[in-house]
Amino acid sequence: MKTLRNCIIIAYFAVCLFFASALKVGAEVALERQFRILFISSYGFSNAAVPDQLAGFEEGLGGVNVDISYEFMDSDKYYGGLDLQNFDKFVRYKIFSVRSYDLIVVADDTALRYAINNRAELFPDVPLVFMGVNNMTEAVTASAMKNSTGIAESPDFESNYALMKQLFPGRKHLNIIVDSSVAGQGDFVEFMKFKDNHPDIRSTVINTSYYTADGLQEVLESLGKDDIILFLDFSVDGEKKAYSLKHASDFLSTYAKDIPIFRLTSTDVGHGVFGGISYSYYEAGRIAGELSGRILMGESADDIPLMSSSVSTPYFDQEAMDKYGIVYSQLPKGSVVLNEHENLAKFYRENKLISNLSLIILLLMAVIIFILNATNSRRKKIIRTDFLTQMPNRKKLMEDINQAISSLSPYGLIMLDVDHFKNINDTYGHGVGDEIIVGVGERLKQLSGKEVTFARLGGDEFCGFFTSTEPDAGRQICEAIISSTKSPFKTSVGDITITVSIGCATYPADFDIPSNLMECADSALYATKENGRNGYTLFSSIDKA
Repeated sequence: MKTLRNCIIIAYFAVCLFFASALKVGAEVALERQFRILFISSYGFSNAAVPDQLAGFEEGLGGVNVDISYEFMDSDKYYGGLDLQNFDKFVRYKIFSVRSYDLIVVADDTALRYAINNRAELFPDVPLVFMGVNNMTEAVTASAMKNSTGIAESPDFESNYALMKQLFPGRKHLNIIVDSSVAGQGDFVEFMKFKDNHPDIRSTVINTSYYTADGLQEVLESLGKDDIILFLDFSVDGEKKAYSLKHASDFLSTYAKDIPIFRLTSTDVGHGVFGGISYSYYEAGRIAGELSGRILMGESADDIPLMSSSVSTPYFDQEAMDKYGIVYSQLPKGSVVLNEHENLAKFYRENKLISNLSLIILLLMAVIIFILNATNSRRKKIIRTDFLTQMPNRKKLMEDINQAISSLSPYGLIMLDVDHFKNINDTYGHGVGDEIIVGVGERLKQLSGKEVTFARLGGDEFCGFFTSTEPDAGRQICEAIISSTKSPFKTSVGDITITVSIGCATYPADFDIPSNLMECADSALYATKENGRNGYTLFSSIDKA
């Protein structure tokens, strides 16, 4: 009997050890695999919220090995029927011609609507994660779909209204700045739900989409000592003129000179905006990244409930605080003040332990600095390097482009796709496809030098960035690429010969708006494909009639 009991105990521990080992191996395999994500944003990089969202999302993914394809709808500028058709056409090309995806991520209301309307056809079995959705009803509906979860954008109306009454008790009339965009109407719906719980609120809705610029100026200039502004959305006026967040903030603060302006999101606090308990796009993006990582590691999206709690941080502008006589002690705990005055109170608040630990800090300073520098240098290199090819990635490319744009320096872009790459994947498998991508990357690296660098954008897409001012520099680089990729690529299944399609554009020779150059290079690339692929097109040679 005793022998039988010992055998049972040994067998039990053996089974536990087996399953623990299996789980560990499964987790390691998941971490080593590269997952493909299609990220659709309602807006573009010119929208102040987008960089924060993307930075937070990539941070939230942590160590998960991903290849992210970013697509931007620019719906605050292009939201007509033809605009949506062109965007849909490009996304369908990506999905049907390039590869399948492991996860779809959408940011803000317009992208969510696009995903919902097209999910059954484009990506029916792919998990969906959404964020930044203003309309709570749509967020709840989306989360109820199979294999879908996300974060609703939940501005904290309650806390901001309480703060308004605390800081400005004499201002009893609330003016709501909103527009007729998808996001604007979502914010308006949520505000009306809030107002229903506060029948004492005296408010006026100023829908910028119904006013000319002169009309808005007149309305704002008529506001007085009883008024306060809650700035929700202002991306367009009644004359269809588009406004960036900075432009809208400047417009409001210029013509409502003595009216405190509260803002419920962290983007563009400043520019005359007082601030508020603000929705954090970075934090929402980070949480969406964490959710995405959990799903890619095997957790079902159906098991992750909709997150609707407010993700907020109090942000305020020092200049606006000075204007209305507000000091830091009156603000909510943990407030962030932009351009805050340097004083003893600020120093003490931010450095409470320094006086007690100064000696230890001095002794450890050299070690800490060394470790931080080494870690940061390695991290900076990793996040700017494509995992598969070990060449610069989209993030590094965008930094180089932004630097050229900010300095108004001449530069050029070369967009490159591998022709019929889907056929290679379908015929030989994704492993051989990856070998081709690595091979193309190696040959592009050999062409890199002081005046030209190449980056992998994702999939079979590469981009060259060059700064040569020679008029024929783009043509020479394109021809060098064609020549470099002619010889066969050695793979595990033998030699494979490929061709590439290239498009090139330069600033200022081809286009006088430096930030639009990538679109020009893309147009040249598609011209090459329409002309039979296997070659290059200079933007200057395209008939733009």
